[in-house]
Amino acid sequence: MFWLVLLLSPFVLLGGTELALRAAGYGRDVEPLFIPSPQQPDYLQANPLVVRRFFTAPAQAPAVSIETAFFRRDKAPGSFRVFVQGESSAAGFPYGLGAALAGVLDQRLERAFPTREIEVISTAMAAVNSYALLDFADEIIAQQPDAVLVYVGHNEFLGILGVGSTMRLAATPAATRAFLAARDWRLFQLMSALYARMRPAAAPSAPRSGESLMARVAGERSIPLESTLYDAGVGQFERNLGALLDRYRAADVPVFVGTVASNERDQPPLAVLAGDDSSAAGAAKTAYHAAQDADAAGNVDAAREGYAWARDLDPLRFRAPSRFNEVVREVAAKHGATVVDVQGALAGRAKNGIVGADLMLEHVHPNLEGYFLLSEAYFEAMTAQGLPGTPEVDVSVADARADMPVSAIDRYLGDYKVLRILAGWPFADRYSEPTLPDPASEGERIAQDLYHERTSWPEAQERLRQHYRSTGDARGYAHVTRILADAFPFTGTLQFETAAALIELGRPAEAVRYSARSVSLEPRTVNHWLVHAHGLLLTGRKAEGRAALERALALEPGNATARSVLGQLGEG
Repeated sequence: MFWLVLLLSPFVLLGGTELALRAAGYGRDVEPLFIPSPQQPDYLQANPLVVRRFFTAPAQAPAVSIETAFFRRDKAPGSFRVFVQGESSAAGFPYGLGAALAGVLDQRLERAFPTREIEVISTAMAAVNSYALLDFADEIIAQQPDAVLVYVGHNEFLGILGVGSTMRLAATPAATRAFLAARDWRLFQLMSALYARMRPAAAPSAPRSGESLMARVAGERSIPLESTLYDAGVGQFERNLGALLDRYRAADVPVFVGTVASNERDQPPLAVLAGDDSSAAGAAKTAYHAAQDADAAGNVDAAREGYAWARDLDPLRFRAPSRFNEVVREVAAKHGATVVDVQGALAGRAKNGIVGADLMLEHVHPNLEGYFLLSEAYFEAMTAQGLPGTPEVDVSVADARADMPVSAIDRYLGDYKVLRILAGWPFADRYSEPTLPDPASEGERIAQDLYHERTSWPEAQERLRQHYRSTGDARGYAHVTRILADAFPFTGTLQFETAAALIELGRPAEAVRYSARSVSLEPRTVNHWLVHAHGLLLTGRKAEGRAALERALALEPGNATARSVLGQLGEG
């Protein structure tokens, strides 16, 4: 008994201290991944402050967040719910959620499965890496996903908590994992605060004008191939990815993990652009020029290998090396996940099989065609495994591409953001604010207002929508209205207007999804029931259409439209 008491006393003391600190209100809870929507309590959204969970002091966190999107707090019976995990290239940067894997895939699945409720929810965020994905996994599992899609790898060295980042918590991956495990303990927070008081660190400097996040996170700006730090980054990626896939396998959640693609042909080594004169940067430069020579001579195989080798040698590690795609395949095979060959999909469309400026905006972010190919690779992988079932409608690739949920504003704004990135480190010696072209269209004019923060994204899209309406552009009006309806799924008027616009374009099967939402949200609005009935009847769902008309009459017994159509149905 003595020895038992002796052995337990430290744990009792620590536990008692922890409880006392919590009772006194000391410390802070870890920021949750999901929070109730302030606009609609029946919906959840990603927490815009979730990045703070990776920092001991909130002020140290960069201004990055997950794109706001809403999903039901309670998963509807029969719905198909998918979560996307990754970095900025999974988040759709610089175009936003409409170009993201989640945005494009959501619309792709909705068109292929018009009678299913589809939710594709993004948790992708700029500057994070595999640590964040693993940290989010349990909260994603709690939301009952039917599948999880992973596209990650470019930020493993220099992203938040990366082995070479200025925003790392510890010198080793093991110590970083220990911090993440202990950060919610009030005793740990107290000890961290006492240590910070005894050994104060330099206050984080405010970002200089035009300083990019790339410049801020890059602590180790030269990580040569096969160096100790390089090997640590590879090991970190392998362990975290394996733990992530194991966690989902234990919860019986299918995972689709993609190989990563980057700009090889048209992106000189970033270390060279940044002025690195080390031997590692010199080797990357030599390899890149040799690949260019082979390319010019028409030696495609040598060029393809040479560009990849130059990318791997580049010691400024903002692009995932080839080894990471090997890790993806090895870890997925070991842990029961499905590999999605994103790199192969882009290479298959690129000139001579070498990904370059035809599909990439700069070093890692795809253009709109690249983002479509990325999402299409996941769509094909999922449907090949029967998720969410056999497609009800065969939507052509051309139609799906043309219907990407990206407006003219999103396209122009993306172009402006890329100009800003290319105007700073490591692409330029000194930052110079880019000059935007004179706007040649209403979409470009509104996009420039949004870029200069003179308006908000919803206000900008609404202005464009009304512009299309006033000019008689029915297709443009329907496209932007649908984007807004998907962004705000709890706004009944937007659902109704989307349904009406799609019916006008001769797309009633898609319209019914939105009209069903409108009558669910605003069941006492007669016009919503009339449009819902119209879509149902046009798609051959006569009994449901009749029921919708009867609901309209119950609300407004003298409604002439409902009476007339019911009379026609009766005569038929």
